Amino acid sequence: MITTGIDVGCENVKVVILKDGKVVSRAAGESGGVGRAVAVDQVWKQALDNAGIAEKDVEKVVATGKGKHAVAFADDRITEPLAACTAARFLYPGATAVMDAGADETLVATIKGEKMGEFVVNEKCAAGLGAFLSYMGRRLEMTREEMSGLGRPGPESPVVNDGCVVFADMEALSLLNRGASPVEVAAAVTESAAIRASTVVNDITIPKWDKFVMVGGLANNTAFVNALKANAEIDVSVPEDPEYAGALGAALFAAAN
Repeated sequence: MITTGIDVGCENVKVVILKDGKVVSRAAGESGGVGRAVAVDQVWKQALDNAGIAEKDVEKVVATGKGKHAVAFADDRITEPLAACTAARFLYPGATAVMDAGADETLVATIKGEKMGEFVVNEKCAAGLGAFLSYMGRRLEMTREEMSGLGRPGPESPVVNDGCVVFADMEALSLLNRGASPVEVAAAVTESAAIRASTVVNDITIPKWDKFVMVGGLANNTAFVNALKANAEIDVSVPEDPEYAGALGAALFAAAN
C-alpha cells in the first residue's frame, strides 16, 4: 500500500510517501504564501519523482498543517496534534508525549496507548517562535548552524523579554546598540523562546513526561532544545529530520485508515 502525508506549514511544505509502512520518498519546499496550492503541487510532484511513483499509484493522501485545506486532492485532513502523536508513536514506540514546535505554532500532546490524550497549543505570546528565531538569526547575521550551536547564557549574561516576541525583538536590538555581541544576543533570544515554549509544556494538567518526543523545525535547533530541557525540567528525544514528522504522521494515518 502506498500512502502520502502532506504537511503544509506557514513557511514550508513537507511531503512523505510510504510504501508498506516504510518511507520511500520525502520532499520539502517553501509554502508560497498566497501561492500555497501551487507550492503543494510542486513539492508533491518532486516527492513522486524521487520515488519513481506515479500519482495514480498512491492509494490515499492525507493533509495536515495550517494550510491543509490548500491540498485540494487530499482524501482526508487531520489536525496537527494527531499527526504529531501518530509520528511520535511510530518513531519512538512507547512515547508518552510530544511537542511539535514550528515556525508559527507550538503544541504539546500526551499519548495514551494508541490514542491522543490531552493537548494544548501556545497562547498568542508564545506563537511564532520558529519564525522569530529565524528572523533573529538573519538580523544577527548568524547561520542556522551557528544558532543551533549556542551555549546556555550564564548568570551575568544579558537577557531579553520572555513574555512577548515583539518586546523580545526590541530588547535584543537594544542590547546590540549597547554593545552586546551577536552571540550573547542570540543566546538570550533562544533562552527567551525556550521559556515561552516551556509554558506550553506546563499547561498540560496531567503530565506524562516518561518518554517526551520533540518534532518540528525547531527541534533541529540544539541550543533551543537544550534550553527547553532545562526550563521545563524534562528529557527530550529528537528524531532525525524532525521537520518531516507532521507529514509522516499524516501518511501513517492514511495507511491505518
